[in-house]
Amino acid sequence: MLEAQSVEAAVKCAADSIRKTHVGTKRRNSEYAIVVKIGYDEIQKLRDDGYGYDIICKTLSENGTLDVDASPKNLCTAFLRERKRRQSRTHGRPSIAKPSGGMAEKSKAVESINREAARAEPENEQTKKLGGRVISTGLGNIIKNTDGSFDYDN
Repeated sequence: MLEAQSVEAAVKCAADSIRKTHVGTKRRNSEYAIVVKIGYDEIQKLRDDGYGYDIICKTLSENGTLDVDASPKNLCTAFLRERKRRQSRTHGRPSIAKPSGGMAEKSKAVESINREAARAEPENEQTKKLGGRVISTGLGNIIKNTDGSFDYDN
């Protein structure tokens, strides 16, 4: 069985070895993501003012923020990805509004809904048939009611 101290020492030794022999390489496009994440609001303002990604990218390169050979396409991709990320954070989770009132307000709301439903429903079958249209078929009559339902009369 491995002891925790020996494993920890082995991992530290391996990490030191890797740092000495390999140059740390980062993903090529990560600098775009970092620049856009930090400067999102300013880049958005520039875009709103009508400036293109080519001008923004060129200026960021000249100022040393991005590499000399920075690509406006990569800057655009990083910007759109960050925009999507920010929108999903704000709009992705639906907020659930909790009712603020007590039981009295809730019961009033239920009564109101019940009244509306009662108005929408016909009072009885006779009322339903009075407003309906009779369609005669060879096998009997079909009554098309005003509420969109059908009754069959043989």
